[in-house]
Amino acid sequence: MKPVILEGPSEPLGYLSELELGHQYRIGKTIISLNSALSFANVFDPFSFHNDPETAKGSMFGGLIVSGLQSLSVVHALSVLGGFLVEDPVICGAGIDELRFAQPIRPDEVLDISAEVIELKTPRVGRDYGIARLKYWIKNPKGETVMTFIDNHVLKDKPHPLG
Repeated sequence: MKPVILEGPSEPLGYLSELELGHQYRIGKTIISLNSALSFANVFDPFSFHNDPETAKGSMFGGLIVSGLQSLSVVHALSVLGGFLVEDPVICGAGIDELRFAQPIRPDEVLDISAEVIELKTPRVGRDYGIARLKYWIKNPKGETVMTFIDNHVLKDKPHPLG
């Protein structure tokens, strides 16, 4: 199941040598439908507050919430399919740090995603790649932060001279 892309990124992530600390990106907007949330939860995160609307009403959340694991996956998919993370200069991911679920995400809420360059690790001698650490913020329609994390992107340092 592909994520719904309501709005794409303002610009793609560039090569490591082109990035600046503090630069902020608008990644885009997406929505996780009720059907998508239930399907994901039934297979990958089968807690009743994710997959049983009636039982979820009596939970501490007062209703159904989207799995945080699905939310993270949807943000990543939006970043790739929307054109923020492209295969050149992105080589791969090196890990996710400080993942926080600040507030519940409800099905059918529009999620607004942004990121900021917080650290640049330049290439070691003899390597043509390094790591860009970006902090991501996911906000709900009220502008409240619902999720944050730091993604460690392994990026080519600069374009290959032959294209």
